[in-house]
Amino acid sequence: MPQAKDIYKTLFNEVPVAIVDFDYSGLSEIQQKLKGVERSEIRQYLYKHATQIKAVAKKFKVGLVNDTALSLYGVRTAANFSEALVRAYCGKSFDVFVEQLVSLLSGEGEFSGELKCSIARNRQQDIFIRVSVPKKYGTSLGHVLVTLQDITAWKRIERKLRKEAQIDGMTRLYNQSAILDKLDIELIRAKRYGLELSCMMIDLDFFKVINDKFGHQKGDQILKKVADMIKDCFRKVDVIGRYGGDEFVVILPETSARNANFAAQRLQKIFAKTLFRYKNVIKFYITLSIGIAGYSPKKAKDAKDLLALADNAMYDVKKAGRNAIKIAKI
Repeated sequence: MPQAKDIYKTLFNEVPVAIVDFDYSGLSEIQQKLKGVERSEIRQYLYKHATQIKAVAKKFKVGLVNDTALSLYGVRTAANFSEALVRAYCGKSFDVFVEQLVSLLSGEGEFSGELKCSIARNRQQDIFIRVSVPKKYGTSLGHVLVTLQDITAWKRIERKLRKEAQIDGMTRLYNQSAILDKLDIELIRAKRYGLELSCMMIDLDFFKVINDKFGHQKGDQILKKVADMIKDCFRKVDVIGRYGGDEFVVILPETSARNANFAAQRLQKIFAKTLFRYKNVIKFYITLSIGIAGYSPKKAKDAKDLLALADNAMYDVKKAGRNAIKIAKI
């Protein structure tokens, strides 16, 4: 009969989660200094003394480490494992390390989060980390249990699903929800750094006639081609989305309304030269009504405000006869 000790040793080594027993007692001096301090103040202290914290981290000792942990990081010894994890902590994942220490130094005794690090064969992996301190060692931090799980495949799927949720299924441009989010982000940048920002609303003239005459299937094909034409006309930094139906939005970072107007004129010239066909019998051109709004703190508090200015300018164009450009007054 196998001894209980042998059974537990086998389970410890072969469980599909990396398990490590760390000695964090090197934090004792900092722990005493920050005793009773609020979480926000602990966080400020750690960032202010980042060099010291990283030096302390390099002195953390590994007690027990299972075979899964060694395999995960592609190392053979506990010392090598400690070096690899601390290297991740002191690099791009320092923010995660700080949050971990904030939890432990404030007496919470546990932390969970995600970090990115290069592990076996320099592969970039997403790791889910969970840290807990047994009550007996809550003061000394002599034993801190760390579990690590490779969630790279799951995160890849998550990122793909998140991206798909932002994309318009027909045109493969950003959808309405995503374009509003992107515009909000650019507005924050513009406000913070005093940058120019313009927004363009584009509507296809008489597109309903095309749908009614040739059918929605042909209409969808034309929308795809139009989306590609708009995308090819603008810079890589510009953000393009389908707002709905035959309306498109273009966000132009660090661009004045005047310069956005030049881009709109270029787009109209491209469409003026592009002949669309239906069954190689009927040939027609598509014209655009375009409204442009430049960011103004007085007129646009958020993305919807700026978009509304561009939208109103575009509708003014339609009322005046279509196939033109108008810049919103701010």
